[in-house]
Amino acid sequence: MINFLSSWAEQIVLAVIIATIIELILPNSKNKKYVQMVIGIYVLFNIISPVIKNKDILTFEEINLKKYASNSYEEVDQTSMDKRLEKIYLEELEQNIKAKFEDNEITIIKCTIDAELDTSKKNAGIHLIKIKIKDPKNDELINKIKQEILEEYEISEEKLNIILS
Repeated sequence: MINFLSSWAEQIVLAVIIATIIELILPNSKNKKYVQMVIGIYVLFNIISPVIKNKDILTFEEINLKKYASNSYEEVDQTSMDKRLEKIYLEELEQNIKAKFEDNEITIIKCTIDAELDTSKKNAGIHLIKIKIKDPKNDELINKIKQEILEEYEISEEKLNIILS
């Protein structure tokens, strides 16, 4: 089997070398693309022909696939992954809310979000978003941002608490 594979590799390398030499010798003409196609078929034939000629050597009946197949079907504990995803989502939510205020040059002291993201639970959803703002300059702008948050996260006004300090 190893002799077969080594001779096969030698034939492929030899075919590629011959093809390269022929392509280097060829002048740039209209017929070059046709000659390259014939060379490609020659290399392809050199790759495939040993496999076709030696079908009896390359039998896979001896391989016991059951020996390599895995029989373990372990249950994966999804709860830790769910908790990490929930934490990442809440952090991203907090960053998005902070960005809305900071884009309008409003300083946020603290932003906390109380939410249950597990949709299988009865109380799933955002319970409370508490935002503490430092030195509010424009109440109209704060109300505009507040409305954006309410609409974006589809929560009621009672669930959004903005504290001015």
